[in-house]
Amino acid sequence: MIYRKRGRVARWEHGRVIVVSEAGDAIEERGIFEVRPIAGELEARLDDVAAVAKALRNVKAERLLISHGVAEHECNGVSWREETRRLHIALTHKHLRALVDRADFDLDEIARTARVLARAGAERDAPPRLRLAPNVAAALLPHLAGVAPPNVRLMQSAGGLDGNGADIQEFCVDGASLPNVFRPSYRIRPVRMPLNLRLECDVDVIDRDIPEAVALLAPVAGLMLRVLVADRQRVYPSTIRVTRIDAVGHERTWYPYAAGAFGSEIML
Repeated sequence: MIYRKRGRVARWEHGRVIVVSEAGDAIEERGIFEVRPIAGELEARLDDVAAVAKALRNVKAERLLISHGVAEHECNGVSWREETRRLHIALTHKHLRALVDRADFDLDEIARTARVLARAGAERDAPPRLRLAPNVAAALLPHLAGVAPPNVRLMQSAGGLDGNGADIQEFCVDGASLPNVFRPSYRIRPVRMPLNLRLECDVDVIDRDIPEAVALLAPVAGLMLRVLVADRQRVYPSTIRVTRIDAVGHERTWYPYAAGAFGSEIML
């Protein structure tokens, strides 16, 4: 099997804009996997990532990575084109660090998280009822494979092509063999894993009067979440363990966690 990729990406990192072009083949034959560069460069119009960084200049952040990339792929006689935008920021306040990842350059969520974080007080126990904001829920989904509570369904969403150019199928992620592969880079073998995850539940009514986990304060560790909780006028860090899911909202936003996850409001 030969997989070919040509791409171009602009990345803002540590105050500099870096533009990278690459083209290469990934060849897997009789169990041997190798990659090699090839000639050619993709002409693509890229966003001004420095302008996005400038719009965030007044936000107190420890880390800020912004990228916009375009790539063309060929595999198994199928050709396709992908365009990606990624924004990662680690917002800081005193000893706290809130992590925000987005697949677009909409800065409203970042501004709201920064405002809430600035009001954070001392650590508290998790409230008995809690709702997860879509960005927090999306980060949780890859960790629910095989352990999701019985009243919810973890699904791979159909649409688009996987890392080998095959159609991404609708699929219930229940521990069975996975039909599609994810290829984060042409330099490594594609891996079987669910793409574009979403969570479904027969109950979709979310009580918005209960406290909300608005952002992650650390990467998800299994079913443990360290989150920033907004409870009316009180804001505080807390650690929760997901043992039940009572409801999942209908509205979904795609986030770049694992091989992609659709975040919805979740009520615990």
